[in-house]
Formats: sequence, C-alpha cells, structure tokens
Amino acid sequence: MTVTASNGVRKFSGYFAIIAFLIFLSFIFYSIDEIFIQRTLVEIERFEVRKGEGADSVINRLEEEGLIRNEFLTKSFILFTGIHKKIKPGVYSIGPSYSVSQIFYEFAEGVKDEIRIFEGFTVKEISEVLKEKGLISSSAEFRRLVSNFDNSDGRYAFLPQKKGINLEGYLFPDTYEFQGLSPDEIIEKMLVNFEKKVLARLDIFERKNLQETIIIASMLEKEVRAEKDMKLVSGILWKRLEAGIALQVDATLVYIKCSILNRANCRSLTDSDKRLNSPYNTYLHRELPLGPISNPGLTAIEAAFDPERSPYLYYLSARDDGRTIFSRTLEEHNLNRSVYR
Repeated sequence: MTVTASNGVRKFSGYFAIIAFLIFLSFIFYSIDEIFIQRTLVEIERFEVRKGEGADSVINRLEEEGLIRNEFLTKSFILFTGIHKKIKPGVYSIGPSYSVSQIFYEFAEGVKDEIRIFEGFTVKEISEVLKEKGLISSSAEFRRLVSNFDNSDGRYAFLPQKKGINLEGYLFPDTYEFQGLSPDEIIEKMLVNFEKKVLARLDIFERKNLQETIIIASMLEKEVRAEKDMKLVSGILWKRLEAGIALQVDATLVYIKCSILNRANCRSLTDSDKRLNSPYNTYLHRELPLGPISNPGLTAIEAAFDPERSPYLYYLSARDDGRTIFSRTLEEHNLNRSVYR
C-alpha cells in the first residue's frame, strides 16, 4: 500500500509539473502576443504624451483608448527594458499597424520632425508643403532656387555641369527630416537622396539618356495609377516618340496651367488647352516636353528605363476608377473614349 501511495504521489506531481509548464508556456505566448505582435487600426490615431507625465498615466490613457489590453504586462515590459525612464513628450501617430513594444520604443525615441514628399509632386507642390510646415519662409523663393540651380562645380554627376539648371524631376520623393535646414540644404538633401536611391538601383545606364528617362517617368507618375500599367504606358510613349507621333499627354497641359501659368481650376482641361503655346505641350510638339513635369518615384523611373513592348499605341484613363485602357488603333481608341470618358 505504501508503495502504491508513493507512486500515486509521483504521478500526481508529474501531472502537476506538466500542467504548470503548460500554463507557463501559455503565459509566455500570451505575453508575446500582447507586447510584440502587431495589430491594425481602421485609422491612424494621434496620442499625446504630456510634458512631465509619468509612465503609469501614459499606460492608463492608452488602455482607456483601447490601444493596450493588459496594464500589468505593459508595465512589466517597460520596467524590464528601462523605457519608463525614457518616455518623451510629444504628439505621436499610432497605426495603421502597431504593437505595444513599438509604441513605447517610439515614445522613448521621441517625436521626429518628418515630412512626406509624395511621388509625382511638382516643385510647386513641394514648396507649398514646405511652406505649410513652416520649413521655408517663401515658396516663391524656394521655386526660384530650384529653377536656377548651380552645378557648375559638377558636384552632382547626374546633372549637367552648368548654372541655371531646373531641378524639376530630381527632388526625390521620400520621407525627410528637414528641421533646421536652409532652403539650399533641403534641396541638396533631396538631390543626394536621388543619387543614392536612383543611381544605386539603376547602375547600368547611359547618362546622356537620363534626362529623357526622367521626363518619361515624370509623365508616368501623373498619368498612370496602377504600377503594373506603368511599363506598358512607358513602352507606348517611347514607341510614339520614336515614330514621331505626338505624345498627347494630358498631364503636360495640367503642368502648364498649374505650375507655369498658375491658373485657377488648372486641372480641368478643354480642347483650347491643347493649343497652349508652350514647349511642354505634347499636343503641339512631337518631341518630349522641355523638362520633367513632376518628381517621379523609383517605380516610375524603373518603368521608364525598362519599358514593356506591346501592340498598343494609345491609352487613356477611365473617368470612373482611373483604370488604364489600352488600344491598338485610333479607331479603337476613339471608341474607348466614348465608353470610358
């Protein structure tokens, strides 16, 4: 009987150890899920860490807003990592994807003075954003600097070695920190980024064709929504150019009206706009416009460098959803215009 009881105790102890181990593993996995696994939000939320606010108060308010679920685990995490001593005041953006650990690492790093320059922004649009953010005092002065850049020292090998260069097309779209920089320094930072991001990816190219390629890319950025269609439209534009057919890119007319003539309601086009006297008018002239009409991103630049061959010679953007509709002949193109425009 004693032996049997002893065996029963051992068996019970073994079961207890297994259960305890499973509970421990469950706790570990739960903790990992709570602290490190990303969640998603419908909209980005703004959260302000107030000046002088302690970690406990921050955690309580995060819990009230539904951004954290377990106060105990969150406090344990920031105490173990020492983040509770490093939280900095400021207004933070949380989401659309986030984890608890990510939130507090950002609180410890502090608010970044970042600005997003989107693909396809013109110099005018960039200057307006910089002015709105208080990074420059005059958008007109910024545009003057950009349209009259001095590269006579050959500092940027991808630009002509001369004065009076218009940098439209070369202010690379990205997320930047410009705080404390002068307008000249902002421009130089964007040019360095172009050199770093574009030339590093496109290391085999003929420099003499870079300007033409950026011009094509700048039109793709304004004309085509879907990345998958950019190479097809690129092939069409290069084909028309080689055949001496006018490109007839509507975005060039918008550029003339919005960026050069500064007209009101400049995005609405009429047939009379096709007769605008400008070297950027691709309806009047059969060659490329004088220069880029926007600052393209890497996808558009790569599409311009590597166009896709196709039987198409025409394209248009559908009015309802912006889809690119392709056609082989003028008759087919006119039919598509009556259907999609």
